Amino acid sequence: MRSLDDAVGYHDLAAWYDALYDARGKDYRAEAQALLGVAREDGREVGSLLDVACGTGRHLAVFADEVGELAGLDGSPEMLAVAASRLTREVPLVEGDLRAFDLARTFDVVTCLFSSIGHVADADELDAAVVAMARHVAPGGSLLVEPWLTPERVRDEGVRDLVTAENADGVVARAASSHRDGDVLVLQFAWAVATAGGVATAEETHRMPLFTAERYVAAVERAGLVGEWRDEVAGLGMGRGLLVGRRGTS
Repeated sequence: MRSLDDAVGYHDLAAWYDALYDARGKDYRAEAQALLGVAREDGREVGSLLDVACGTGRHLAVFADEVGELAGLDGSPEMLAVAASRLTREVPLVEGDLRAFDLARTFDVVTCLFSSIGHVADADELDAAVVAMARHVAPGGSLLVEPWLTPERVRDEGVRDLVTAENADGVVARAASSHRDGDVLVLQFAWAVATAGGVATAEETHRMPLFTAERYVAAVERAGLVGEWRDEVAGLGMGRGLLVGRRGTS
């Protein structure tokens, strides 16, 4: 099967990512503002923010309207390139692994959104990722993680899904199928992109572990923060709840 890069040159999945989620009506502004509302509870200040697994920078672009000092981290240089082109002011964007990074500074808020935490391989990697993020939370600050699905939220029959989108370059389609394998949800994707350069296809499979809310909170507390699980937060479109970690002021 041809890779997207081989078939259409500079086109890759990062270039099509936003079109797919725009087609789904994802409201990045509402999500970012909902998270800032949680971060500001109890009169907490939000003067600086780090977005881990920031992707193409859609949330960062909204945070930039209200937060003075921003940074983003992602494992994909292609995603970071899209983010850099989107942001209207200079924001440090760092390529790094959410399970093991150290920016040698702290922030009032650290976010990890869009269930990116679900891409860890197991409980040990979950703990490592939360520790890495927590060490960047300043005194009085917050860690806000949009979790992956918990076991009770998974449909026994799995999910079949198709989404299509287009932009000035062409059209993209993504078909998805999921099934549960014990405490792991297996997601299979097939992509097709059609441009003036031709049609390219690609496939990928993700095995994403299913942790309980209690296990997520335990990871936060092992990292030295006070953990809290919220089943719902108004404005967060994924409907998967929110993991909150707070650091004391002393």
